[in-house]
Amino acid sequence: MSTAATRAAFEEFLDRGARGRRWQEWADLFTDDAVYTEHCLGRFVGKPAITAWITKAMEPVACMTFSVEWAAVEGDLIAFWIWNHLPAPDGNDRGFCFPNLSVLTHAGDGRFSAEEDFYEPAWTNIVIDWFRAGGKPTMTADPSLVPPTPTHPRPPSSGPERSVVAAALVAAAPAGARWRQDVIEGPIGVGVFDTDERAYAVVVHVDAAGTVVFTDTVTNST
Repeated sequence: MSTAATRAAFEEFLDRGARGRRWQEWADLFTDDAVYTEHCLGRFVGKPAITAWITKAMEPVACMTFSVEWAAVEGDLIAFWIWNHLPAPDGNDRGFCFPNLSVLTHAGDGRFSAEEDFYEPAWTNIVIDWFRAGGKPTMTADPSLVPPTPTHPRPPSSGPERSVVAAALVAAAPAGARWRQDVIEGPIGVGVFDTDERAYAVVVHVDAAGTVVFTDTVTNST
């Protein structure tokens, strides 16, 4: 699968979902046998199950908007860091937002055969706090919302050979990790692996000299 085709498919994915919030149309981008693993909320197999889940899940937070902090594309894989934003019920600048890492598999023809999401466990408290503050799904969505500060620093302007970034990803994983996939674009590397306890993802930035300048490990409570 060419990276260019995957990048174009990702743009449509964002247009329907993160930017357009047209969830039925967004779900139509998955293949009939797609597997969607949302570690906090469940595992959904097949386009009908994905459609039923996403339309129901978004109803209570219909005014949620999204902003992508960064994305890395390689072959048929996309890793991206996306923020979830809820408008402040009291109208002040207090933010109700949280990020997550997602990894998408492009199946060709603009459709996707898999997605896996990693959320920090604190996201549930943020949504609960929003409802307690008076948040309602009927509030006006605000697509201009962005995080107060980015999660990750700006990556180096260029990176080393792919093998160097791949080695940095493996080094960042704990001993005994069972590696599943990685996405590497320039200085950014994202790896997904399992341990006996849970699934993990690791993000590394590696500069042109081969020095790891940033590492972040993402997992879920279960």
